[in-house]
Order: sequence, then C-alpha cells, then structure tokens
Amino acid sequence: MIILDENTNNSLTDITILFSKNEANQLIGYLEELLSDTGKNVHYHLNNDNYSKEITIALYEKNGCLDGFAEKYKKLILLEK
Repeated sequence: MIILDENTNNSLTDITILFSKNEANQLIGYLEELLSDTGKNVHYHLNNDNYSKEITIALYEKNGCLDGFAEKYKKLILLEK
C-alpha cells in the first residue's frame, strides 16, 4: 500500500479516513472495477459532495508493468517494502 500526500509529495504510513455511506458505496464500486479485467491500468477519483477532498485509487504490482504511472508513482512503487 502506498499513501502519498499529493500536496507535499510525502509518503505517509498512518491515516484515518471517515466516509459517508454514499462515499463508501462509491469506493466499493471503484474497487470492484479495479479488480475486474476492465480495471487494468486505470485509476478512480473518489470525491466528497462538494469536490473539496479527493482520494485517487489504483492497483499496482511491484514487479508488474508500470507504464501507466507517472514517474513519482513508479519510484514509490519500486521502493515499497
């Protein structure tokens, strides 16, 4: 798991996320898509109701193809423990 603060580009180790029921349902739908065959090399943005907060989710495999990722993500994936 990689958690990146997009504002500071710092990798984080511990966070707490509180979801509304609607946000949780959206997250479930996005995760199901990522796990399906159509979910390869894609990402999703989960936003709150007024789009002031955002979580971007994607799947990766450390030893897999990283072609769809920006360089900053490739570096984090390769350094992942």
